[in-house]
Amino acid sequence: MPLEIVVLGGTFLVCLLVQMPIAFSLLLPSITVLAMRGTPLVLVAQRIYAGLDSFSLLAIPFFMLAGELMNAGGVTRRLVRFCDALVGRFTGGFSLATVVSNMIMAGISGSAVADATAIGTVMIPSMKDTGYDVDFSVGITAAASVCGPIIPPSIPLVVYGALAQISVGDLFLGGAVPGILLGLGLMLIAYVLSVRRRYARSTTASLREILKSGYEGFWALLMPVIVLGGILGGVFTATEAAAVAAVYALVASMFIYREVKLRDLPRILRTATIQCASVLFIIAAAGLFAWVFVTAQIPQRFASWVFSFTSSRALIIAMILLLLLVVGCFMETVASLIILGPILAPLVSQIGMDPIHFGVVLVFGLCLGLLTPPVGVSLSICANIGRIPLDEATRGVLPFLVLSIGVLFLIAYVPGLVTFLPRLFG
Repeated sequence: MPLEIVVLGGTFLVCLLVQMPIAFSLLLPSITVLAMRGTPLVLVAQRIYAGLDSFSLLAIPFFMLAGELMNAGGVTRRLVRFCDALVGRFTGGFSLATVVSNMIMAGISGSAVADATAIGTVMIPSMKDTGYDVDFSVGITAAASVCGPIIPPSIPLVVYGALAQISVGDLFLGGAVPGILLGLGLMLIAYVLSVRRRYARSTTASLREILKSGYEGFWALLMPVIVLGGILGGVFTATEAAAVAAVYALVASMFIYREVKLRDLPRILRTATIQCASVLFIIAAAGLFAWVFVTAQIPQRFASWVFSFTSSRALIIAMILLLLLVVGCFMETVASLIILGPILAPLVSQIGMDPIHFGVVLVFGLCLGLLTPPVGVSLSICANIGRIPLDEATRGVLPFLVLSIGVLFLIAYVPGLVTFLPRLFG
């Protein structure tokens, strides 16, 4: 094995073991290998800049700002009220409302962490007070938050689109059906468990009450329609849609719901800026790391190594899915996405996998790492809200994780579930 590969992988693993921040864990091995090559280190700055030099990445700060504005403007509370009125009449109504709320919030924030925090803060205490087991409440909330990066708009899909130079709009369309399948599957599991455990209904809202709560949340519900409708109708690109979403969120929060005041804007902008800077710094560092990977011909070596074992398309896809699930347990989603994308691209191209299909499967598989220790960001957030240890939260999320893995394998082996909408509106 070439020395560069050993140094790159070994240094990276050591950085992870000593819990160095992920961006620096990506930069240090890259700089070490470049120094070994005798490459002028000015290339570091050039490649970091090149990693961010993409029009598609402009969507990230706009979507983050839109999500922050809508959360501050009382959107979460109104959405939860509407979803509870809609499905609260069924057994385990609060858990079903949690999933529906996350599916709708996914069309606003595009981030699992944001959804887990916003929805979890409202729903987990409510479920606890109503007699739901705490591990179940934490598990369903964390699992439902994964809809955020799958259902469009999605920040990880924006990142992959920029990385692979493919249409972000097509990726958004590709993620719609898998995201809905995931949400429906989670609702089914939540309902079955709720019946077995005899959880209570949360409400028996009348049609009038459903319409009233829908009217109160109308402007929040309209935002995903505007974003997706504009992209599908060719009115604007995904990046332009993000800017429209930010302006819409500002108008809705300040002038319609009137819960965001002028004095609140500096705080909201500061929060969104910090979140955005953190994500973009990881993207920049991972861009350099991926470039070093490619120039060391690691993707080609990896593809050759896999084909030396098997040429079966089904088996290769299974190996890729297992790799995604393992890597997702230990690495942040965006970083692992940027690293694995170039490594796996030559492999999937040789087995004839559509790039849109692969992009959605890649994001879906890595996002399941949000539910698995030791990283498990969404699970950790929900466990902190529910005030239970991580091992107890892991038991609660397990049935939903198994369902999510099943959906991952389904969309991987049935590509039409991903490619149908992009081809229909292509």
